Amino acid sequence: MPAIVTNKFRIHNAKQFVEAFDEISSTSGAAITDASGLLNTNMYLFIGKVTAWTDDTAPDTPTDSVSNTVYNHWRDMIAAKKIGVTDVSHVCPRYNWTTSTNYFAYNHANNSLFDQTFYVMTEDYNVYKCLSNNNTDGASTVKPTGTGTSIVATGDGYKWKYMYQISAARALKFVTPSYMPTQRVRKSNGAIANTTDSSFQYDVEIAANTSGNGAIEVGHVTAGGTGYLFETGVVQSGTFSTTTAKIVGTGLATSTLVGSDIYFTSETGSSGVTGKGGTISVYDASTDLVTWTPALASANVPVAGDGYSIGPKVAITGDGQGANVRATNTASGVVGDIVSVAGGNNYGNAVATITANSSHGSSAAVTPIIGPRGGHGDDAVEELGGFFVMVNSRLEYGESGNFTTNNDFRKIGLISQPLYANGDIATASSVDQCVTVTLQSWNSTAFAEDATLTGALSGATGKIVDFKSNTTIRLVDVTMGSNTTVGYDSIAGSFQANETITAGSASANSSAVVGGDLQKFSGDVLYIENRSPVTRADDQIEDVKLIIEF
Repeated sequence: MPAIVTNKFRIHNAKQFVEAFDEISSTSGAAITDASGLLNTNMYLFIGKVTAWTDDTAPDTPTDSVSNTVYNHWRDMIAAKKIGVTDVSHVCPRYNWTTSTNYFAYNHANNSLFDQTFYVMTEDYNVYKCLSNNNTDGASTVKPTGTGTSIVATGDGYKWKYMYQISAARALKFVTPSYMPTQRVRKSNGAIANTTDSSFQYDVEIAANTSGNGAIEVGHVTAGGTGYLFETGVVQSGTFSTTTAKIVGTGLATSTLVGSDIYFTSETGSSGVTGKGGTISVYDASTDLVTWTPALASANVPVAGDGYSIGPKVAITGDGQGANVRATNTASGVVGDIVSVAGGNNYGNAVATITANSSHGSSAAVTPIIGPRGGHGDDAVEELGGFFVMVNSRLEYGESGNFTTNNDFRKIGLISQPLYANGDIATASSVDQCVTVTLQSWNSTAFAEDATLTGALSGATGKIVDFKSNTTIRLVDVTMGSNTTVGYDSIAGSFQANETITAGSASANSSAVVGGDLQKFSGDVLYIENRSPVTRADDQIEDVKLIIEF
């Protein structure tokens, strides 16, 4: 049976993942807690594997077996750091605005929209969605600017929708050469998720909702046609009403005007009329008086000095209501663009028909473009295809000594809901998962990282992560020996206190042995990324960025 996993499903799953870090009630806005009083998701980023891959330049591909995802990663886990809500963001592919580049125009009927370059980020970190590309897939030569809520029309024939601005803080955490962050600042209960760096986006989201669902804010001209009447001028002194006004009229024929649309576009008149008008039903060439239907609101009655524009009538039909557009020209007699006077709402399908008087103009074709649910700018995550999530964790120096600065690592992963060794839910900002051996005597030969440490009594072995201050050794990949005496964890064959431990010519006696902070195999390993060796140092800070595609 034919079926499809939709992009909506992918975005839904990505949203659930991101929201899990900051679950709130959709009604009260209060944090959702579990029986322990914690947020529903405690997620940790962990590092592991100090020993080399078969080929360190080509790390092994992770597998999804039970033995691997449930057990094996615990063996070489070194340390883990908790991920906070500010460490996670939806991201989408990054497209920098570049002059003389052809950008794809948003189209509700395109089934591969998210594979297209239909939005851009400018150097000031403003993000714009392309709504029209001059109807011909022409090159963009004028950079979009501004942070307002209206559609931005540039001199190259492009129309852009400002979506949001990426703050400096979010750019530092989530902008990479290939990806950029996207978000919706309003939560499901209407609360603002981030008012400190997203006020422009909040304005955009609120304004988008005035358009409603299924609004038609742009139209694409697929054929300009020929012979259409276009006339612009200024309303003359005379009789004015909600249905009549005196226009310039010189050389205009009654037969060509009737059936055309007239719009009053100037804002210089006392009435401030802009974009209001109707369809011409009567034109008196002797008085230059034009009559239109339907009647305007009384507040929109044109006065002397108001500009007007006459062009072929464009009718929108479909399953919605209220859309009103007008045609403009860029060449004589040719339909060059469609301007939305009113977007209407609730369109799921729509057809545009040019219905001007048949005595002039033919062959033009227009495709009305239906906006997304909620309007352009309502939900940038859904509109830009935010089914990628970036997790950014900043490893600062040794993170209280838990993250080694003496050795490298080759594995990064995510684990959710791990438990402390005593069974409590882990909440610390960072944890040490190594087995730590404290020394009480030592032969002064340094224990080398990655060497195998062996307990003389227990027979246990482990790989050395680091040898710190000549007093402690941290281990991963610990294996029990054959000794029947229980060790530090009450398991036979584990490392013991007061036993000789050796690695090559280095030798010492143990005074205490302590296991990792986390209970082995607790929580769920959700993500694994194998890498070439990542070396660390005492003065090193690293931004670990994981890209997860849903």
